[in-house]
Amino acid sequence: MDITTTEVPEHKTKKWWALALSAIFHPLLIPTYMFILLMVVNPFLFGANDFGEKRALLTLMMMVLYTAVIPMISVLLMVALNMVSSIMMEEKSERIGPLLLVMVLYFWVYYNLSNSNDVPTIFSTFLLGVVIALALAFVINVLDKISLHTVGMGGLVGMLMITMGLFGANGIVVGGYTVGLGVLLIIGVVIAGLVGTARLALGAHDKVQIYAGYLVGFLSQLVALKFYF
Repeated sequence: MDITTTEVPEHKTKKWWALALSAIFHPLLIPTYMFILLMVVNPFLFGANDFGEKRALLTLMMMVLYTAVIPMISVLLMVALNMVSSIMMEEKSERIGPLLLVMVLYFWVYYNLSNSNDVPTIFSTFLLGVVIALALAFVINVLDKISLHTVGMGGLVGMLMITMGLFGANGIVVGGYTVGLGVLLIIGVVIAGLVGTARLALGAHDKVQIYAGYLVGFLSQLVALKFYF
């Protein structure tokens, strides 16, 4: 019996929690999460008083479109054209095309936003870190697979650490309570660990590939920070 290219193996469907975590914290969603976190922590950086203002929402919509929607549609087209066997891209050779495409697209987004007066320098720094991480992942992928999920989570943790260093007194107001950046950093580290565990549970990567992803994502943010500041 033929199996469709997008079908998930049965042993993976049983680990629904791992699949859910992998989907919620998909690498293509990380730049959007970075934007939302920075916008909520300090909306004045974007020339807004709060996250709900029109300018902020328009920038968020652009972020989602160019860093998540378009790349995902592109990958689905590659699957439909049999350029890759499935959206899981389990073989490292299948990741070359999608990685190159996403890297070029993200560099284009970074270049345009870094020249925009509506986007603060610190967010341009985070985007540059994402581009650097993608470039390193592309090179490493030639030799061995690397977990793109943990690359993204390592970058998110690095972003939270840098944000805490810059705006330590700030936080996010939730139900009348302020959640400090230190607490958000701890939550980010825990979630990053859970995502790595999920990738191991699904058999998508081994421990070396998981840890390599964390390292690449985290260090790329520090390199980008050094480049700007």
